[in-house]
Amino acid sequence: MRLLLSLWAVALVFVAPAAAQDDANPAPGRYELAPGESALWTQLGFYSHEDGPGDGNPFLDEDLTVIEPVFIWDHQVSEDWGYGITLSYDMVSSASIDRLSNFPAQSGASGDNYIGLDYASRHKLSSTRQFDWHAGVSTEYDYLSLGAGVGYTRRAPASGITDSFGFNTYFDSLDIIRYDGDSSEGSDARISLTGTWTRSQPLSRVWTGEFASLLTLQSGFLETPYNAVVLEDPGLAPNPNLDNNANGIEITEELPDTRIRAAFSPRARRWLSERSAFELGGRLYADDWGIVSATFEPRFYYDLRPDRLRMRLRYRYYTQTEADDFSDEFLQAAGTPEFRTQDSDLGAFDSHTFGVRFDAFSEDGLPTWHFDLNYALRGDGLDHLYAAIGYRFDI
Repeated sequence: MRLLLSLWAVALVFVAPAAAQDDANPAPGRYELAPGESALWTQLGFYSHEDGPGDGNPFLDEDLTVIEPVFIWDHQVSEDWGYGITLSYDMVSSASIDRLSNFPAQSGASGDNYIGLDYASRHKLSSTRQFDWHAGVSTEYDYLSLGAGVGYTRRAPASGITDSFGFNTYFDSLDIIRYDGDSSEGSDARISLTGTWTRSQPLSRVWTGEFASLLTLQSGFLETPYNAVVLEDPGLAPNPNLDNNANGIEITEELPDTRIRAAFSPRARRWLSERSAFELGGRLYADDWGIVSATFEPRFYYDLRPDRLRMRLRYRYYTQTEADDFSDEFLQAAGTPEFRTQDSDLGAFDSHTFGVRFDAFSEDGLPTWHFDLNYALRGDGLDHLYAAIGYRFDI
């Protein structure tokens, strides 16, 4: 599941220091390998949410469990060049996939296995500039994705300002397998283009700030093939295929074939002492499907053992509006709208996430292991748990 990998991709190798990065209060240790060094970073992630009565989409069982091992081989070839190879595997168990196995055409769809492989290369152009690029492929039961991207970072020594620019593109090919197992529509594709800009800078001896922005353009088949929409009619018999046996018939989810998404994320950190720091972050998001969301996230960092063991506590509040084409209820008597969805993630909800993370460091300043535990309470009842444990092996 790409969700788990994205939650870890930056956090494992580039762990935020708790001490101020200036001469009076230097950051502990170093966060990249020395020339000639190699390391194997590993993580085992776990994600789960249970769908109880009345939670999420009332017509469907939305239980989901993902177990994801990830391996990153990292090698610093020279002062100016290093690379990493990431292998990830997801074992997914979900009610939606189990449901497909009830139909003869998809009797093998009782499980979902995702595997991804990515190569990333970093090139130090000078003491203040770096160029990065990556390319990868991932596949699962009904899906193939090819991705590539480039990044450029520059730092102004006098001001301490660091600007990072990135551009990523993904081409996805999907087999269209509908809610009833029908695959007669064949396959379709979509493309996603994302540009990012991040600026970080010291604001004083105890304050640093960061601002990140993102713009994504998507085109192609953007709905989830196996999602269904229920047209309710009290004159119909109860539908045994629906989790609540509602009086209605299922039709395909249909969504626009383009989407524009933008997000802006400010963050500020204040060092309270050599061992502790407080951080306040937020995020504003909007897209042309009608979703607007806001995030508020305070964090607290504390070195339980200076330079060796760090704790991070966090709370995250998230709220979003529903997409224009989302509805809890579609009535057969009102006709069939061109675009429609009952996907819980496109509906209105808010959530409260509580998390704790521990990071351990070796004497040379490199991360050695971490443990991350998070629990989210969603307003629509789809609460979920995310946990991960990781370890670095020197090669």
